[in-house]
Amino acid sequence: MALSRRSLVAATVLLPVAGLALGGTSAHAAPPHPAIRPRADWAEGLAPKGPLELEDDVRFLLVHHTLTPNTDTAERIPERLRSFYRFHTSAERGWADVAYNFFVDPYGTIWEGREGSLDRPVKGDATGGSQGHALLCCFVGDHSTQAPTPAAMAAMTALLAWLAGRHGLTLAEEVTFTSRGSSRWREGAQVTTAQVAAHRDMSATECPGDALYPLVASQLLPDARALLASMPTPSPTPDANSTPTPQPTASPLPWPATPELSDDVLRAVGGGALAVGVGGVLAATLGRRGRGPVESAGPEEPAAGSAGAEQGGDDDGAADGEGAEQAQEEPDQRP
Repeated sequence: MALSRRSLVAATVLLPVAGLALGGTSAHAAPPHPAIRPRADWAEGLAPKGPLELEDDVRFLLVHHTLTPNTDTAERIPERLRSFYRFHTSAERGWADVAYNFFVDPYGTIWEGREGSLDRPVKGDATGGSQGHALLCCFVGDHSTQAPTPAAMAAMTALLAWLAGRHGLTLAEEVTFTSRGSSRWREGAQVTTAQVAAHRDMSATECPGDALYPLVASQLLPDARALLASMPTPSPTPDANSTPTPQPTASPLPWPATPELSDDVLRAVGGGALAVGVGGVLAATLGRRGRGPVESAGPEEPAAGSAGAEQGGDDDGAADGEGAEQAQEEPDQRP
């Protein structure tokens, strides 16, 4: 049976990472989600330095960047994340943990950031204050002049779609909420935004960089919406006293409508092999992404320093400072 590349992508996103779901999706099944490396894979025992709160009213998802050099190798990423922890929990920032719920590195790996984010909506922090009602998803890198890699864009798209499904967001219409206070929106102000927005839409900052900012609305939001729409709708749980309805002996395969996805997502996600049978999806293997360093556009940036002195920043001199280096390069724009 021949499948088009777009059908392959649509089918692949239905596979839960924990295992292959054979047959239909049950009414109580969690939405499929991308592979996410847990906090323990980078933290080496680093724990929050204070209590963390839950975000009880998630209305949208907020995209950031760290404003750190684009020269980190894949092996260097865990130490980079630890540097963010050191800076975010320092006296300068004073946060209890890393600011973001999730990180996406240039190689397409998604990492759990703030403790507990894999299991529940944990409130994040950001330079310029947090207007609330959002979960924070951050690209590792500087996207002032260089866009994220195709692998990073595909991973962020999958992350946004999964989080939207988990929190009941459609990614279709704008939402309005009352700000809890930031450097752009005073406490009590009415804010209307798309369900995937950029940090600069909510705070006085350049984050997530001029190269990435237009892609949030033109690529990440529509691609995440397409992935979300491709997820199967759970069937209602039958009443225990109802009479089962006879099922036909044969039916078409339950493929969702093929989503319209960008070329970057197709290249990064659609390179696997898929075997299909009457029982549903039997196997899917994603192609291995390259693991070399990412080339930086424009003037070469200095490589990361030692563990004790390196930066870790989210456009943080500009707004979500992750690292001391960023804070020195750009003045903090907090009110």
